[in-house]
Amino acid sequence: MCADRMKFICTRENLERAFSIAERFTGKNLTLPILGNMLLEVRENTLTVTATNLEYAVQLTVSGSGDKGGKVSIPAKIASALVQSMSGFAGSSRGDDKIQLEEKGGNVIMKSDTRDARLNGMPAQDFPLMPTMQKSASFEINSLELHNGLASVLPAVSLSEFKPELAGINCKVGLRTLHLAATDTFRLAEKTIPLARTGEPKQFSFILPQRMASELSRILDLPGQDGEEQISINLGDNQVLIEREGMRIISRLIEGNFPEYGAIIPNQFGTTCFLKRAELLQAVRSSSIFASKLQDVTFSFTKSECEISSSNQEIGEYHTRLPIALSGKEARVSFNYRYLMDGLTMLHGEEIFFGMNDETAPALMHDRTDNALLYVIMPIRVS
Repeated sequence: MCADRMKFICTRENLERAFSIAERFTGKNLTLPILGNMLLEVRENTLTVTATNLEYAVQLTVSGSGDKGGKVSIPAKIASALVQSMSGFAGSSRGDDKIQLEEKGGNVIMKSDTRDARLNGMPAQDFPLMPTMQKSASFEINSLELHNGLASVLPAVSLSEFKPELAGINCKVGLRTLHLAATDTFRLAEKTIPLARTGEPKQFSFILPQRMASELSRILDLPGQDGEEQISINLGDNQVLIEREGMRIISRLIEGNFPEYGAIIPNQFGTTCFLKRAELLQAVRSSSIFASKLQDVTFSFTKSECEISSSNQEIGEYHTRLPIALSGKEARVSFNYRYLMDGLTMLHGEEIFFGMNDETAPALMHDRTDNALLYVIMPIRVS
């Protein structure tokens, strides 16, 4: 410990946000119990909160008043729960808007106007160092665009351990665009996001792990975030460094090559139509109640309607019909209803485009007026 006793005061709201994020970056390790802690360091009226599980790490800064510097490590889960519990009493004017942190004998005293607690600490020198890396490529992206893009493709990430290169989001960076793609071989989601010039002469790509992508999307969607803020993303040494004001995240990347998926996305169709997204989502949701063990629902396209049906010998059968104006040939095809609902939830337009060729070839869905998000889904055979 430092000779001076650390002391810092800040708003409860800012401290709660930092502790909540840091807690999700900790890890459970019987041989390294300090990975369940976060490191608090006060320097020049700023509190820096660091947490890591050795796969990825986060460093957050909180502004406040700190007349004495120092650092100490405390249990992240307990500290986060404690700050959340100090939100004040409903209907009472006795708010706990300010929280004071003070280090005493290697422990932390946390005080508000109405409460105080002592958290047992661990030596700060035992806490792992924040990783460093040599930057080899970088680009900037709008925070809201990045959040929406990650959220759009995350459901298609593979959860299987047999193909580790599919257990994340492929990020392909060009001069003016970022392509985010994910697949579990049963469906594929690709989101295209416009970029300002990256400054890099060649395009490059990397695979962001699913858990890191999920955490980043969650952080960027927190209340009070500035949707117009630019996020800096830097690559190097099979790591990625993500920076914004008050936050640094560093994560390992998935090694390997993401499959070349361009040929999988159909660009010519034998059958096409437009469907109202909300009506289709409701029809698939109702039909799923009667789906068999294959989780299948069947689409039957005629010139004037699309019938969505399912049957289960133990339950019964279900049919619903939606009006359409079909282009091309009439067709019949079956899909996994969970994959369908994921795709329809990712899309946000009032109407969607649906295109297919036959009952064994991949089908394509996207918003009628915007094809920045493409969702490809493989049919299933039910006979």
